[in-house]
Amino acid sequence: MNTSSLLFLIVRPLHVLLAAVWIGSGVFMGMVLMPTIEASGPAGGAVMIGMNRKGLVPFFASLAGITVLTGIYLFWRFTGGFDPEISRSHAGMAFGIGGVAGILAAIIGGSVVGRASKQLVEIMTRATSMPDGAEKAGLMKTAEGLRQRLKSAGNIVLVLQVIALILMALGHYI
Repeated sequence: MNTSSLLFLIVRPLHVLLAAVWIGSGVFMGMVLMPTIEASGPAGGAVMIGMNRKGLVPFFASLAGITVLTGIYLFWRFTGGFDPEISRSHAGMAFGIGGVAGILAAIIGGSVVGRASKQLVEIMTRATSMPDGAEKAGLMKTAEGLRQRLKSAGNIVLVLQVIALILMALGHYI
């Protein structure tokens, strides 16, 4: 077996595994954990702070980044070095559009979801040590806006991930 084939046999399952963990984690966060945190009121802030300390943002960034990089390698290999003729085939277009959806999911996840998560944790950390009053109420209002941004962007990321997943699953059969 040559080196190129061995690399492919390592990268492809790694890509699929990381994508599955990334999507599964996103679904869990968006559909289970975040609604539970929201329903918990002020105690939810402590959960967000704890998740941040455990490295939630770097975890998602690593999953997204490595998934995208391995996907770019796989697309490059599939198209024989980004050959436009192969890229214009039905399979090439399916993988290409799926790849763009995955890249957009990573960009939105990092630039909007990740940033909003960090800001939300900073605000909740400050607010937990403050007495009730106008300043704390202002922080909590800001936190609510960040939660809504996180929720909306997270939903967009999930839709893009599902688009990527479907196109990747069907690419060879189109």
